[in-house]
Amino acid sequence: MVVVYMFEASIIKMGNRCYIYPPKEYQDKIAKLRRKKIKILLLHEEDNP
Repeated sequence: MVVVYMFEASIIKMGNRCYIYPPKEYQDKIAKLRRKKIKILLLHEEDNP
């Protein structure tokens, strides 16, 4: 089974680690995946004038 969540997130730094901070509506869904292996596709778009 494959579950896909697509959302915009922030990356925050705490200490020497970076964390992906999802929107509140996805935090509970992602918390259910704790201790499971997941794959992350990270896209970063920049506006070039």
